[in-house]
Amino acid sequence: MPPLVISHRTNAGDQPENTLAGIAAAVADGADGVEVDVRATRDGALVLMHDETLRRVTGDGRAVADVSLDELRSLHVYDPRRLRPWEPVPTLEQAIAAVGGRCAIVIDFPMRGLEERVAATVRAAGAESWTWFTTHPPEDAGLLARECQRSRVFLSVLAQPAWVASLDAAIETAAQLGLAGVNADHDSVRAAHVEHAHALGLEVGVWTVDYPAEIAHALDLGVDAITTDLPRRVISTILTREPR
Repeated sequence: MPPLVISHRTNAGDQPENTLAGIAAAVADGADGVEVDVRATRDGALVLMHDETLRRVTGDGRAVADVSLDELRSLHVYDPRRLRPWEPVPTLEQAIAAVGGRCAIVIDFPMRGLEERVAATVRAAGAESWTWFTTHPPEDAGLLARECQRSRVFLSVLAQPAWVASLDAAIETAAQLGLAGVNADHDSVRAAHVEHAHALGLEVGVWTVDYPAEIAHALDLGVDAITTDLPRRVISTILTREPR
């Protein structure tokens, strides 16, 4: 089975990141899932934003947590590469509605403490069966697995901060928690890790895979999901590869 292709930060290679335009592009590109990052505004609205501050994508230097939803609605995400029309910052509810089950929505948590509220939003939207979660602390992953039992939860592995001692330890922890799998930086994954995970009934995802050599390496490893800024490139490589 070829790996599933997850479009990173909605469609960061071609569109302003974490936007409805990015979701539309990811779906049009044929991605199996569209990844989004969720933070909360000062008044508690769940919105799509990766960074702690708004500076990089909107030019406003304030932190997401220091602005209200109304204030955020006056700002827009720009794409300096192409000077596209600016895109508004969407709420999580808008993003779920935009995906609409046409592919998975993969929710990442750069801001901790939102897990129960995000899970409640997913359940209220009837999106549990096509939602994936990826998070770093094992206790947060376990909470999400309990809150959304029909969703797939992946333990994401970071070098810093290191919530688990190693990728092998993360695989063991994910198995103990009954998660769907692990999600790791592509540079850190070896064939032995994939074999270890598969032996425990877990899937392995890798990020962020954009360049031809990285794509080829991920495919050679036999991973189950590839997160990329450029889903069309990964899909094209999968389609043109000889059967293994």
